[in-house]
Amino acid sequence: MKSKKRWVFTPAKKAIAKLSDFQKAEIEKRCQTLVEQFKQQYIKENPDKRYNYLADVYTKWRRNYLYFCQKFKSESLESIVPEFEENFVRLEYLANDNFNFSYFRHTGQWFPVAYNLSLNDCLEMIAENPNFHPIG
Repeated sequence: MKSKKRWVFTPAKKAIAKLSDFQKAEIEKRCQTLVEQFKQQYIKENPDKRYNYLADVYTKWRRNYLYFCQKFKSESLESIVPEFEENFVRLEYLANDNFNFSYFRHTGQWFPVAYNLSLNDCLEMIAENPNFHPIG
């Protein structure tokens, strides 16, 4: 049987804010003090290498999202991969110093916490709340 053709409404896609490489570098530089603080606080000098241990904390850009990432290593013989990465906080760049703030839930989904915050407010929220820190 021949299918009928129909018109279907397709809503317009959300415009993505464009960032220059210079803007990305400036934002990363402002986040670097918090990243260094996390490294000092959560990366152990002599971790128990039988289990996964935190090896690095850093930021990474994907499109207009800035992710706070944590890298784990495992030197156990039973490990599937020697190292893996997890993102724990995501800042979505909207426009001139405006960000949406989300964190990665145990359900595997990003949960929005706040909208239209300045970068300083986002960094302050991350620093003050241990739920937004890397797993140490």
